[in-house]
Amino acid sequence: MIAAMAARRKSEPVALDSAWRPVIEGALFFGAAIVAVRLWRDGAIFPSQDATWLIPLTWIVAAVIATWPLWAPSRDLFTLPQWFGASWAGSIRPVAWLSVLVLMPFAAAYLLYQGWWRGLSIVPAAPQHWGGLLFYQFVYVAFPEELFFRGYLQQRFDDVFGRPYRVFGAPCGAGLLMANLLFAAGHVLATDDVARLDVFFPGLLFGWLLARTGSLIAPMLFHGLCNLLLFTLQAWVQ
Repeated sequence: MIAAMAARRKSEPVALDSAWRPVIEGALFFGAAIVAVRLWRDGAIFPSQDATWLIPLTWIVAAVIATWPLWAPSRDLFTLPQWFGASWAGSIRPVAWLSVLVLMPFAAAYLLYQGWWRGLSIVPAAPQHWGGLLFYQFVYVAFPEELFFRGYLQQRFDDVFGRPYRVFGAPCGAGLLMANLLFAAGHVLATDDVARLDVFFPGLLFGWLLARTGSLIAPMLFHGLCNLLLFTLQAWVQ
């Protein structure tokens, strides 16, 4: 009974005037993290080569501070259900389906475009340092970014605005879009490359996976798979 009432409250939006505090809070944590990322990337404090570990550490620290139980007792970022959802299989199954329905057609379209339209040679081959790339994309990129943008921001905004809509079985709301807009903006602000707004589209899938499974593992895995596939396909194009 209590669990059902809590779940119902979580799916219902709160008054608009009380929504400003968490929105401002999320924007402040995001802004502070972006400033730090720019400092690391520009070598303003430490050598720029340290950015490879300082940048992911920044997102992790920001998520941990924002969800620290002492002042955020209602958040459950550090519980097992938050990481694995109701079951491991329930978290992995949507990732497998998205890989078949989205990644495979994307790979076919990418190779068709590069090979047929642009006339480039396609030579299947593993990227250089493939093992390092695998580790980097899952541990240094997918893990910290999903921890902050989906684990903290999206769920924080969902607590405020609710999840009144169902999209392919996933309860969604404004929080998914808001967190994903910041996700895309963060890539642009960190790199000064407007083309990085393209991460908005896979970011929608990452946010949907969190809403569908209630698991952080699902968007982290799919995020890593997306990046790994893209770098692999780029290595195939001569």
